[in-house]
Amino acid sequence: MRHWTLLAAVIVLAVLLPPAPVAADPASAADALTSRVFNLKYRGADEAYILVSPYLSPQGSIRSQPHQRTLTVVDTPDVVRHVETLIAGFDLPPRTVEVAVQLILASIEKASRAPAPPPIRGVIERLNALNTRWSDYRLVGDARVLGTEGERSTLRVGDDYRVIFRIDPIDEGSRVIRFKPFELARREITVEGNERYTPVLSTVLNLRDAQLFIVGSSKMERSDRALFMTVTASMPKP
Repeated sequence: MRHWTLLAAVIVLAVLLPPAPVAADPASAADALTSRVFNLKYRGADEAYILVSPYLSPQGSIRSQPHQRTLTVVDTPDVVRHVETLIAGFDLPPRTVEVAVQLILASIEKASRAPAPPPIRGVIERLNALNTRWSDYRLVGDARVLGTEGERSTLRVGDDYRVIFRIDPIDEGSRVIRFKPFELARREITVEGNERYTPVLSTVLNLRDAQLFIVGSSKMERSDRALFMTVTASMPKP
């Protein structure tokens, strides 16, 4: 009788006691998925989507909501923390770039002319180093403007030319400034007396910070003349 009483007591005690805790598997905890919504202040959600997507794990997912300027990331905690770092360095206020443009008219002149003005002497030295056939240079226009990432800017150069450009987001690591597009147009007066601009050059430029870029933008027919353009883009010093 005492044997059955003891056995019953053991059974009751086993039922009442809580189960022994099971140690968490560190690997399982690391692989658990977590969700995070990132609110973007300055950059577009689609741009952030392109930036973040390559860093997701096979289990991860991402959803872009451009109108709400949000990005929802579902992935492991380590990946989500890395995404947070990426977005923190990406979603920054638009930076300004000082853009300077010169237009230089080159020609073949047998007669000696006055010395070139100081602003273009360095450019002339570079052109002569390329063994160009031009012997005389004249400054047509010299202008500069502060452009902003993601915005379209217009710059009047001299009396007859206009430059239109847009600066893409700048990578802080390379500090390469990408102009897409970069357009040069010449002002003309129609028969009716209206003003219009005829395209001279339309291209994409990739310039290093403070790099001087020289391009022969057009050659004028029926004369031994050519138009050269210099472009310099400078970012503010950190």
